Amino acid sequence: MPGYDRKSKYGKFHGHSYEVTININGNLDKKKQWVMNFDELDNFVQPLIEILDHNILNEIEGLENPTSENIARWFWNKLIKDIKFLESIEINRPRIGGCIYSGK
Repeated sequence: MPGYDRKSKYGKFHGHSYEVTININGNLDKKKQWVMNFDELDNFVQPLIEILDHNILNEIEGLENPTSENIARWFWNKLIKDIKFLESIEINRPRIGGCIYSGK
């Protein structure tokens, strides 16, 4: 991560596994009884996951400083134009914790 000495654990090249949760909020469609078809949601989210998966995040535009907070913001900025019911993005490192970003 930029800004850290190469000898620190944050300055060395390292990786993590993350989970992303896309939260939506809206009125239920009266006929279908859902806010959004999750297949449609997957169509927006999966290409973004493929950009990140097994890649060096620092090399991805907008993730030069790939903190959980910045990853959540990156997802938000990519999804907000297509998902009108987007409420928040959660990024979690299993067993560690994470953050929630809601565009504010």
